[in-house]
Amino acid sequence: MLASQFRAREALQEFLATRSSLRNSQASLLSGCDAALSKMISEAFSRENEAIYDCFEMIARSICSSLSRGEAPSRADLSELIQLVVCQLSDANNAILAAAQFIADTAQTDTEKLALIDQLTGLPNRRALEDELARRETTGLPEGTAAIMHVDLDLFKKINDTIGHAAGDAALKHATDAMASTLRNDDFLARIGGDEFVLVLYGPSTEEYLALRADQIIENISTAFLFNGKRHRIGASIGIAVKAKADGTSLAKCVINADLALYHAKNAGRGTSRFFTPFLRIQQDQKADLQSQISLGIDTHQFEPFFQPQVEGRTGKLVGLEALARWHHPTRGLLAPFHFLQAAQEAALLEKLDEYLMARTFASMRRWVDDGLNIPQVSINLTGSRLLEENLVDSMLSAIDKSNLSPSMIGIEILESAMIDNESKQIMDSIAGLAEAGFKLELDDFGTGHASISNLKNFKVDRIKIDRSFVKDIHLYPELCKITGAMIGLAHALRVDALAEGVETPEERLVLNALGCDHFQGYGVSRPIPNSEIPRWLRRTQEKKALPPIRK
Repeated sequence: MLASQFRAREALQEFLATRSSLRNSQASLLSGCDAALSKMISEAFSRENEAIYDCFEMIARSICSSLSRGEAPSRADLSELIQLVVCQLSDANNAILAAAQFIADTAQTDTEKLALIDQLTGLPNRRALEDELARRETTGLPEGTAAIMHVDLDLFKKINDTIGHAAGDAALKHATDAMASTLRNDDFLARIGGDEFVLVLYGPSTEEYLALRADQIIENISTAFLFNGKRHRIGASIGIAVKAKADGTSLAKCVINADLALYHAKNAGRGTSRFFTPFLRIQQDQKADLQSQISLGIDTHQFEPFFQPQVEGRTGKLVGLEALARWHHPTRGLLAPFHFLQAAQEAALLEKLDEYLMARTFASMRRWVDDGLNIPQVSINLTGSRLLEENLVDSMLSAIDKSNLSPSMIGIEILESAMIDNESKQIMDSIAGLAEAGFKLELDDFGTGHASISNLKNFKVDRIKIDRSFVKDIHLYPELCKITGAMIGLAHALRVDALAEGVETPEERLVLNALGCDHFQGYGVSRPIPNSEIPRWLRRTQEKKALPPIRK
């Protein structure tokens, strides 16, 4: 919506609220009009004629209604409406009828209007934005330049999910007002869906100026708003794309570029803005190609679970295996999750990949049991996005039923960051449901988040996995020994086992044993083992009864 539209709407609403303050309404309304129109409005207000006020009230209501829906009558429309009031003093009833007829004749149908307006905020919607950009492409841009800001609200989902949709609506209205207060006359603001907005700034602007505008919007949106008597806060991230005068990029393409810049703003930690650069497009194209390869790789069985042993610290006895995804890429060789996991998640391929790897893992476990092997607990990883699935527990139980396995044979590794995301009731319900079904729960990368003791206790965590950052070179840093020892002590106080990840050297194993760490995992124990080699490895290990123990 244009800045002048907001001023006009406010003035007209003031007029409608109290006809006893007509002079104040007149002054406010005049601030948004040009000289010719101001003169006509002044003449209308100067007449001591109640019928004229009635006529103007009817016209004002019609205009105000349009402005609330994000529309703006043209200056010519407004002029003709006011002239009807001023010129037809002899017959007020005819003036009212003529004005009503004029509005009916020049307005679009209600259906057409509603199709272009976001009903919650009163802003133009995505379709209206597309129409605006197409029109500007045809009529030309001021000095051939424009900038697009794609605004996405931070923390909106948390408020919407935990407090309710009414609170979410209040947050959207707050954000709309916060952005509207920064608008210039020619700016165009639209809500394109959910918690996303697009601001079009016409005319030349420096990068410094655009950054300042973005910072102002972020600051305004970040101020607290009231809902049911309580203060709440949201934030905003912004992607910016500029169409230069000699640039052949269309405005529609600039919106896409701004969206890509927004993605990088969110990755930078939210509450900030980023400009589009051609390098971002190259990165995006590379990622899209990788995601296509991942999808093909799942369909053509290029992914395989590898298994890394977990052993008892003092005896070396095998206590578990962790299933780890590996990709036999046709040209790049064997790839660890670092190379593909995030891309799979962003392309909504993670659930498909997880289900494929779990099916292979559980089928392998079934074969090992049928071959007479005494297999330990096998742990699999579940991301926070998987924990948001309402049918996760049923899906897991169905998967193990196909291989005739017991839930007690499966460890579910959950990142500490997912455990502390307790604003999501679904995550908490999934964790509780998995524990109740009999799966073993393990808290992964412990020490890198802020999981509360109550979470560890309430969800009956069976084991915590101390992040490798607290293990590496532990024998060289006394302070690290104290921190890691405290985490082990916390685990034991809660009557759960502690496993140290990333154990690589005999010195690290000796210190961890001295601290009372229960289990070890890492290259110092064994590298991840291909699926096909596990049966032979298990037989050899079981013949020896255990891996070589630590010697003091």
